[in-house]
Amino acid sequence: MAMQRLALVVVESRMGIVFIHPRGAPADAPASLPSGIVLDGETAEHGAVRLVREQTGLQVAITEQLVEFEQEGTPYGTAAMTGFVARVQAGELREGDEGPPAIYALHDLPAIIPERVANQKVLAAYLSRRRPPGTR
Repeated sequence: MAMQRLALVVVESRMGIVFIHPRGAPADAPASLPSGIVLDGETAEHGAVRLVREQTGLQVAITEQLVEFEQEGTPYGTAAMTGFVARVQAGELREGDEGPPAIYALHDLPAIIPERVANQKVLAAYLSRRRPPGTR
């Protein structure tokens, strides 16, 4: 059986980073990156673009592949994760199946749902490339 592939996307807009607020998320860690399953026949990049559109209403272009790793303990067992950076090209924020999206300034990012370890890893990789060492 093939390993499930997932894409996770840090979406950059002029106003900040796009997050999803899944229903039922804890109040002190309410956020998730746009992310989900890459469908059979899709590249990870195409899956990432589709997921962002479905979950936020935004059309994006992938600008960077951040990380690739395997994550154990997902709802799919061990899954192959690919983290991307994308830039908004068009569209307006709208709620998708995952929950309402919101944009946060880089200096005021929300906490990610604790169980979404892959989201945390992708966001950390993004922030490590965007912030000078020693700053929060």
